[in-house]
This record gives sequence, structure tokens and C-alpha cells, in this order.
Amino acid sequence: MTACTILYASFYGSTKEYANELAKRLGTTAEPIPDADFNPEGPIVVLAPIHGPNNPGASFIRKLPDPLFDAHSVSLVTVGMSLDEVAVDKDFSAKLLGSRAVSVTRFYLPGRMNYSELSAAHAATMAGVVGALRLKPRKSANDRMMIDTYNKDVDRVDFTRLAPVEAWVRDNA
Repeated sequence: MTACTILYASFYGSTKEYANELAKRLGTTAEPIPDADFNPEGPIVVLAPIHGPNNPGASFIRKLPDPLFDAHSVSLVTVGMSLDEVAVDKDFSAKLLGSRAVSVTRFYLPGRMNYSELSAAHAATMAGVVGALRLKPRKSANDRMMIDTYNKDVDRVDFTRLAPVEAWVRDNA
């Protein structure tokens, strides 16, 4: 068992699956991101999906009290549907973490987008985004991927991609 704290937020389940698999590998448990104070043990790993400009994991990390943040190694694992190179290049998580980005190790994992399970609001948002992308004159590879997978169930969850996160936890425990 590796002493660590694994927290997650999940809207449609893939982030929770990653968190539980990581916890299993490390001999611990994963818990939902708490609303109130918590008592972490070892490094803190926060897994969260990115939806547009929102990442509940980044929001949680920004709000951690300074003494707690300073006392623990912290990582943010962002789960999303962007192509890997886009996620790494754009590094939206760093922007969302603000000044704490320099102290937070960031990882990106591919997720799942099941249009058949989306809330009405999320489906409407995606219809608008994809509609705008279709009108865009110069589409990136990521734009084309979003258009091509629109209204399809796409599962890119890959537990082998947890290996660097697991190694980070073991190195920081």
C-alpha cells in the first residue's frame, strides 16, 4: 500500500474509473473531491474532467489552504477528449491552476464521450460547438476529430496511461 490521497470528480464515469484503477494499483481508495476540509495522507492526486473552461480538480486545488498545499506534493490528472498533443500543447490545466501551476504536476488522460448519455444541456452545448467548427475555414486535427465523432459514443479510456501517474505517486510518497 502506498500512502497517498486520491480524489476525483466525474460527470459520466470515466474519471471515476481511472481514479478507482489508480487506487487499486496503489492499494488505497479513491474518494470524491470533498466539499469541506479533509486530512490528506502522502501526495495528493486529483483526477477531474475538463468541460470547456471548467475543471473541478483545478478549482479544488486553487482553493486548498496554503499550509496544506505546501505540505504535500500535488498532481492534477485531467481527463478529456482532446487529442493528446493538443492537451499537452495547450495545457489548459496550467491556466486554470493560476499561480499554483508551477507547483502542480499535470497529466492528461483520454476519456469517454457517450453522446447517448449526455445531459440535454451538454448535448446542446456540443451541438453548438460542433456546428461552429463545421463553419470554421481552417480546421485543426482536433477540430476534425470533434466533427467526426459528433453524436457517436467514443471510448478512449486506457488504463495503461495511468503508469506515469502511478510512478509519480510512488516517487513522491
